[in-house]
Amino acid sequence: MDNIAKEINLLFSMFEENLILQMEIISSLIIVSLVLVLVYFGLKLKKVRNCFDCHIYDNEPTNFKERLNLYLSAPLMSGNGICMWRVYLSIPLAIITVIVYDNQILSSIVLQIYVFLFVTDALDGAVARSLNNVTNIGKVLDPFADKFLDLVVLSIVVYFSENVFFMISTAIIIIFDIIGQTIRGKTKNPAANWVGKTKTVFKIITIYLISLNRYDLNLEYIGTIFITISLIFTIASFYLKAKEKIKAKFEALRRLVIKDLV
Repeated sequence: MDNIAKEINLLFSMFEENLILQMEIISSLIIVSLVLVLVYFGLKLKKVRNCFDCHIYDNEPTNFKERLNLYLSAPLMSGNGICMWRVYLSIPLAIITVIVYDNQILSSIVLQIYVFLFVTDALDGAVARSLNNVTNIGKVLDPFADKFLDLVVLSIVVYFSENVFFMISTAIIIIFDIIGQTIRGKTKNPAANWVGKTKTVFKIITIYLISLNRYDLNLEYIGTIFITISLIFTIASFYLKAKEKIKAKFEALRRLVIKDLV
């Protein structure tokens, strides 16, 4: 507990002394607040809703290639299109982040883009619901886009932290998330549940805390707590997905047996 208290004091001291960090946190809060205002209040206005599009398609895709083409064809201002922002920008931002990571000002600017992309997780679903355009492919795409973004960012900040425990935990999180996402796409209800959403929130907090080593602020004890919580929720989320898939398999087998007996 003493080590955690020391890191908290260091964090507050750094915030008081570093103008860039102050602006980074304040601007991040402003971005989050503006998007949430749009989600909870702006979309109630018809003029605001008219700024967004519906993703209309004829048939539910049956294979990966068709699904991918459908994702790529989503209008950028539709619910699915907003999900695709996170997919389109993840790799370019990752490359830029690696290049500018040690530059406090430039890395702080890049962070604001990440913050905006993270908070669009609330916007895409709200847009789809407000336009009555909720789709099954959107339910699959949303958590996939989240993982595509946060796993890329988490890998980068953990790499620069040079902390072995963080690296091992991240590797486990990535493996379970990828397998879990594969299972999710084949279930009857591919939408993210509260465990998955909580996991994402903790991963985002973990990413930011570990990224503070940009300011020579290595919060190893606090980071360990949050990445451990992220790991626990990742495994729990995987368990729920696997449990649902196994249950569906047994139910299908049971129906097949009953059909044969009849």
